Amino acid sequence: MRRTAITTALTAAALVVAAPIASAGTVEEVCADSLYVRTQPAGVIIGTLFRGEHFEVSRYSEKGWAEGYAMGHVNQRGWVQGGWFC
Repeated sequence: MRRTAITTALTAAALVVAAPIASAGTVEEVCADSLYVRTQPAGVIIGTLFRGEHFEVSRYSEKGWAEGYAMGHVNQRGWVQGGWFC
């Protein structure tokens, strides 16, 4: 009984830690005042998204960066820091 409870608790904790903030393949709204779009994680800035603009997430890096398509005036593929979506 105790082993089952511990296993269940550890499994639930692992799922919470592993879950990305937004699902891959979804269009997310930016909640930050501004969010740099970069060529790669921590790379050269190629544009800026502002609150209310949208980013289509393709995938996440192990460090929490999101790769995808920056919509609006940026209008190109790039990377943004994850965690700034509504």
